[in-house]
Amino acid sequence: MNFKYNIKEKMLRLPMIDYKKVRKELPKLLGKTLRTFDRYCSIKLDEFTDVPAQDLDIIATYLNCTANDLKNYFITKMGIIKHKITQHH
Repeated sequence: MNFKYNIKEKMLRLPMIDYKKVRKELPKLLGKTLRTFDRYCSIKLDEFTDVPAQDLDIIATYLNCTANDLKNYFITKMGIIKHKITQHH
């Protein structure tokens, strides 16, 4: 399954004890419920939903990477143009 973010993938690379710690601590740091955090980890690539930028930055910092490292997508200029065209019609 294609997810928009590879948060869980990064977490699963950690030793199990660290994975459990991160899964418990990150939602608290974000001020979110575990359910919301799990949702962040399972947003599909084709969904309109996004992780808020500030939350993504916090997650990235905690996982010692950049926010861009957590993204499984990229924005192209053509994609922006298509998006603007569909919004106006």
